[in-house]
Amino acid sequence: MKNPSNLLTVEALEQSFGGVMALAGVSFQTPENLIYAIIGPNGAGKTTLFNVLCGFYQPSAGALCFNGYELRGLPPHHIAALGIARTFQNLQLFFNMTVLENVMVGCHLRAKTGLLAAALRLPRVRREERQLRAWAAEALELCELSDRAGQPAGALPYGLMKRVEIARALAAKPRLLLLDEPAAGLNDTETMALRDLIARIRATGVTVLLVEHHMPLVMSISDRLLVLDYGSVLAEGSPAEIQANPRVIAAYLGGAVQYAV
Repeated sequence: MKNPSNLLTVEALEQSFGGVMALAGVSFQTPENLIYAIIGPNGAGKTTLFNVLCGFYQPSAGALCFNGYELRGLPPHHIAALGIARTFQNLQLFFNMTVLENVMVGCHLRAKTGLLAAALRLPRVRREERQLRAWAAEALELCELSDRAGQPAGALPYGLMKRVEIARALAAKPRLLLLDEPAAGLNDTETMALRDLIARIRATGVTVLLVEHHMPLVMSISDRLLVLDYGSVLAEGSPAEIQANPRVIAAYLGGAVQYAV
């Protein structure tokens, strides 16, 4: 189970809601510094899998090992502190706060200052705040948002709001970043810019787990893919292997479509 060569190992994972089996025996392994995509039709269990990995749902059965730690049974804030951050399908921003302030929210798990020290504005509080601002600034620079730091998040175009969410997740200094449909609602130009951003994130040493329906994006950037169908693993492999898999073509891709890899 605890293979040191894999950052994340999921083994025989099950998640049921009443009589509905959302995940049925899902198993896969993700080595470090990889872009690993999870695809499948709507209702295949992709977001449910993310919610289990983050501790929002406790699985019915199976095991989850991240960086040598068993995740099953841990609350979301403990899992986040171990180094897993995520974005969501729908925007979860504080629209009246500035871009910088939104991103700094992602640093809160790294803060050690207590309430009394913060109220008294002790020197260590000011030092810590400078460090958190520096981490947030790094995330903004990576996401090409530095020039937007002082603007209200709600005043940004939709595509840039999506980047703010990614920057906030990066400010938590994760080892594993879960991106849930980051290209949803983006135009072609924004999607290609997103592809470049994901590549830059991976280049910093962060492993990326990507749920996405935009197949040209998925096939052009992913190292490996997992295909889910009705909560079960249909296939796993390289982009070329997935595109050539007749079961995947029948269940999801809808024909012998080839995408640039």
